[in-house]
Amino acid sequence: MIARDLINYTIPPLKPSDKVSKAKRWMNEFHIHELPVVQNGEFVGIFNENLLFDQVQGAHRIEEFHLLSAHLHVDQNEHYYEVLKRAYEASSNIVAVLNEEKKYIGCVTIQDVVEAFSKMSAINSPGTIIVASMSMSDYSMAEISRIVESEGGKILSSFIENANQAGMIRLTLKLNLENGSNIISSLQRFGYKITSIYGKGEESTFEKERLDTLMRYLKV
Repeated sequence: MIARDLINYTIPPLKPSDKVSKAKRWMNEFHIHELPVVQNGEFVGIFNENLLFDQVQGAHRIEEFHLLSAHLHVDQNEHYYEVLKRAYEASSNIVAVLNEEKKYIGCVTIQDVVEAFSKMSAINSPGTIIVASMSMSDYSMAEISRIVESEGGKILSSFIENANQAGMIRLTLKLNLENGSNIISSLQRFGYKITSIYGKGEESTFEKERLDTLMRYLKV
């Protein structure tokens, strides 16, 4: 998925000349706390409802505020991982999307990304989910893929996160086989520590937990 495919066209951009009352009305109408601000096709920043309390008492127009995150944009062809990264770095819920001419064409919300992520075919496909613990120095997706494929399996998706112990990671694999016992045994023979296994019927629960974790991580 790329940014262009995730644009939420229901969220309208504000203009600097718009009144604050209009921003409040749109925020209430669309149930959001942030709105992009665009002038002559150029993205100029984000208007956040917190600005109403932190800056410029008595201001009536958007242009009277110091807008946030003028850098918070991605190219329309950026991968959705980059959208998540930019949003997290800015503690924002929306990211502007620009075309090749650097003109604003829409915005993506974190909820849009998570919803699209939850519908990915790898998540909905039947199979086994394996969580392994290892040091970062021992991690090699090429080697792990070789082990999985030697047992007739395929990796549909993978996810890496830092473990509590320094230098350690947790690797989550979604396999295409509902019975992954041979793959698990092979991974263990090669020294990989398997910490969790989720078989048929448990995938949806696991993926929901993973999505919930992602939402908490992004502070949405």
